[in-house]
Amino acid sequence: MFYAYKRNSALAMNQQDIIGSIAPGKQADLVLVDHDVLTVSPEELRDTKVIWTMEGGKTVYHAK
Repeated sequence: MFYAYKRNSALAMNQQDIIGSIAPGKQADLVLVDHDVLTVSPEELRDTKVIWTMEGGKTVYHAK
């Protein structure tokens, strides 16, 4: 799932040099959530909350 949204999207758009992975000099669009989405049950995943969101390396949302 994460490859589909990160690396494969960057590859499809031919933008691997600026997006698609977390590395110095690349654009940082990140979301921090309160559960490990790779290991929780579907019930817990449904209740996952966003803590903060970054777009272009800047925080654009922070939960209250």
